[in-house]
Amino acid sequence: MPVPAVTRPDRERPDRRRAPAALALLALLVAAAAAAIAPGPARSQPAPASSPATIAVTREGGNYYVDASLFTTAPPAVAWAVLTDFDHMAAFVPNLERSHAIVHSPNRVTLQQRGVARFGPLAFPFESEREIEVVPIEIIRSRQTRGSMRHLVSLTTLAADGTGTRIDYHVEVDPGALYPAFLTQSFLQAEITEQFVAIEREMRRRAAAK
Repeated sequence: MPVPAVTRPDRERPDRRRAPAALALLALLVAAAAAAIAPGPARSQPAPASSPATIAVTREGGNYYVDASLFTTAPPAVAWAVLTDFDHMAAFVPNLERSHAIVHSPNRVTLQQRGVARFGPLAFPFESEREIEVVPIEIIRSRQTRGSMRHLVSLTTLAADGTGTRIDYHVEVDPGALYPAFLTQSFLQAEITEQFVAIEREMRRRAAAK
């Protein structure tokens, strides 16, 4: 089914005081990958041997745009069950300490998450609340309603691919702060790749248990 495009937000003057929290919330980009971050065209990052994902990241002003594709041998129903297992995500997603759906209806979820993003000796506690809309086994839309990011929206789509599943992930984020580009690149590389690997591993584990 057609998916409405997500409109990019107007840029606002960044607040430097938000830098630590902004870095922390980047750990939630799940969906959690990176290429060199610089203004201009996206560049795909060849996935390391342990990563099932291909990821591209671009930066325009204070906004970051992440596009990722993930293939798993797990069937769509299993992949969907993992991506929407909101109350148990802390058990298999790195850096999450708590994940809880406070409002749950058939197609909408209000999700609260808390954790600590780590990068070398640095640790950044984070919290967020997101409104999530789902079209079962096809689409997950997410929008931050409370948290340290100025703007955070994401779109995840699933499609059968042979005997497995292809998952495409797009996120648009305005951290609302300026911080060193070299740290942003390295942080995204480590955090998002780690999360993709963990999520795909959980999908394969559940598929094998069936």
